[in-house]
Amino acid sequence: MHKRPFKRSLWVVMSLVGLIIGLFGVAPAQASVTTNPNTATWKVLVGEQSPDMAIQGMSFLPGEIWIDQGDTIKFVANSAEIHTVSFGTPPIPPTSVDSLLADAVPRVGGPVFDPTAPWTNSGILTTMPSPEFPSSTWYLQKFAARGDFTFFCLIHGQNMSITVHVRAPHTRYPHTQAWYDAQAGIETASIIADGAALWYSTALQASPTHVFVGASDSMAMVMRFIWPNDVVPLGTTVKFDLSANQVLVPHTVTFTSLVQNGKPVDSGILLEGFAGGPSTFSVTFDQPGTWNYICELHDGMGMVGSVTVLP
Repeated sequence: MHKRPFKRSLWVVMSLVGLIIGLFGVAPAQASVTTNPNTATWKVLVGEQSPDMAIQGMSFLPGEIWIDQGDTIKFVANSAEIHTVSFGTPPIPPTSVDSLLADAVPRVGGPVFDPTAPWTNSGILTTMPSPEFPSSTWYLQKFAARGDFTFFCLIHGQNMSITVHVRAPHTRYPHTQAWYDAQAGIETASIIADGAALWYSTALQASPTHVFVGASDSMAMVMRFIWPNDVVPLGTTVKFDLSANQVLVPHTVTFTSLVQNGKPVDSGILLEGFAGGPSTFSVTFDQPGTWNYICELHDGMGMVGSVTVLP
């Protein structure tokens, strides 16, 4: 995300990527069983993205991991989209659009995971740090207590979780880190393919007068305007529409120079209909020229567009 004077810092946190892991098409590695003479540090990827950041994933990779008591997990940001590693009772705290910033940004809890604590939170993890709020590219947790613990991303809720199984010290590991890495590569390929298919199917429904503002399902988010570059006659009304989003991903349609009725043309925050909206924004173009616009929350990922108005 690029800092702009008119950014809304609260909503930047809702901006709902690095390179693909490079293991696409690799067959699953043979599971290896090893002993644990000492404690180990494991790596879990947080999020996924296509090389151009247009497609963002909502998964921890792996989504399930078996470790021994005393081991540590390093959660590594793997996308420009923001995520958290969060645990609590209930699994995620009661939150809302208004309180999301207060809940997601602070790091809560120490370096040793305490399953009895009411709330544990990594803070924001992203590969694209922003001056708008504190963030990090990684998060360490040591697991001293045995049990099965499910962590969520506070930003993406039930769509994004990981279960950590912590067994007794020196229990034989069912998988190696290399095995988890191979599986992560295969899963990333599947997520990016899902996003590409969603992008294509949404584009089939778009037109110069009906622009979809992103698209999303339970696996992937398309951080693009669809279509991004339109040419229309003078006097045309263009509708910007969030209806291709199946999960909560707020966006804006913010023109960088177009002024109407003495005010910059800006949708403000758009939300999906199931989240209360407004989910559409329409502009009637009464001035010829090329008018550029951005999503204030995701322009750093390349979510920009233009409308060229012919005289």
